Amino acid sequence: MLDCFQLLHFHIGSQIPSTGLLADGVGEAAQIYSELVRLGANMQVLDIGGGLGIDYDGSKSGDSDLSVAYGLGEYALAVVQAVKYVCDRKNIKHPVLCSESGRAIVSHHSILIFEAVSATVSKAATMTPLALQCFVDGLTDDARADYRNLTSAAMRGEYETCLLYADQLKQRCVDLFRDGTIGMEHLAAVDALCEFVGKAIGVAEPVKTYHVNLSVFTSVPDFWGIDQLFPIVPIHRLDERPGARGILSDLTCDSDGKINKFIGGEESLPLHEIEGNGNGPYYLGMFLGGAYEEALGGVHNLFGGPSVVRVSQSDGPHSFAVTRAAPGPSCSDVLRVMHHEPELMFETLKHRAEEMMYDDSSDAVASCLARSFHNMPYLAGASSCSLTAAMDNGGGFYYCSDEDGYDAAADSAVASAEDEQWSYVCA
Repeated sequence: MLDCFQLLHFHIGSQIPSTGLLADGVGEAAQIYSELVRLGANMQVLDIGGGLGIDYDGSKSGDSDLSVAYGLGEYALAVVQAVKYVCDRKNIKHPVLCSESGRAIVSHHSILIFEAVSATVSKAATMTPLALQCFVDGLTDDARADYRNLTSAAMRGEYETCLLYADQLKQRCVDLFRDGTIGMEHLAAVDALCEFVGKAIGVAEPVKTYHVNLSVFTSVPDFWGIDQLFPIVPIHRLDERPGARGILSDLTCDSDGKINKFIGGEESLPLHEIEGNGNGPYYLGMFLGGAYEEALGGVHNLFGGPSVVRVSQSDGPHSFAVTRAAPGPSCSDVLRVMHHEPELMFETLKHRAEEMMYDDSSDAVASCLARSFHNMPYLAGASSCSLTAAMDNGGGFYYCSDEDGYDAAADSAVASAEDEQWSYVCA
């Protein structure tokens, strides 16, 4: 069977930061290739599997897992030289070299655009001198010693020490709360005290949490799974200086559904204020995620993929064209993937609504249910389906008002289409 053995394929990894590491791996594979030739195999092809990385963080550094210290030409040269050196030493014919550099080929093709729908920041209540004294009186001896150390450091102007003692006091109070030694009021009071200390010594304002219309598990699974970082930036209001710093929290109820690590070792992003700014929706873009994110995400959290717009190069004045737009899967589509039967679920819910209603409002409830099944799982803007409380029926149900002119048959027909084709638009 050795005469049938023609190809050696291995995978060195898809984000090799330096040509030195690349040459080591390829050189070892070339040694195996040459040994197979010596043993009588009819070897022809060496497939190195890839290794060509991309520069996620802009550092062009071989010391970073998020960057590479070489270009395409240097990558090819390192591979060819490593194989040539081994083959020439063993006096064997040079193989055909293949590379499957998927990450470098497709990472740039996709941009994930998502909306930050709101932003919140945790602010502790202010503390009066009397409340502060009550707080101190209720502490244990160890916690009271931490408080005295904190105030002494503040009087000496030792601000770094202040932060250290503040964190120590807070952690001690958390432990005391878990043991049932202090109440919730003390826990809130220590938060207020630590926030006051931070502001007094000039620590930056608290980081805001921006709530974004996506699922991290579905759209950025590598961040959650292997701590892969991607460039994330606002894609508009770029002529305004960001006035806040924030982390991103998704729509899921999972505590891991957040992005709090960013390029450059940052733990927050510079972002714009979005509350009451009058500038409309606030969108961000995640770049270089085209290699694996779309394929890995699946339907985790039952969100499904986002809508897709395809943009191609064109001869228009701005050199691009929107050639296709496909809406993401509806709630019904996601349920089918999970082997449920949305039609049966809808009929069951509709039947229950009819049993509970005493007038014609059950039709409106059924229309709203149908729309819910046909909508995408993500948050949507102002919908044509306005929910109105049906207080007259005594049941407190909510339904789509008839003034919306909802047509269940038409909505079903639209939702069942696999995608929505846009006319070819050049820009």
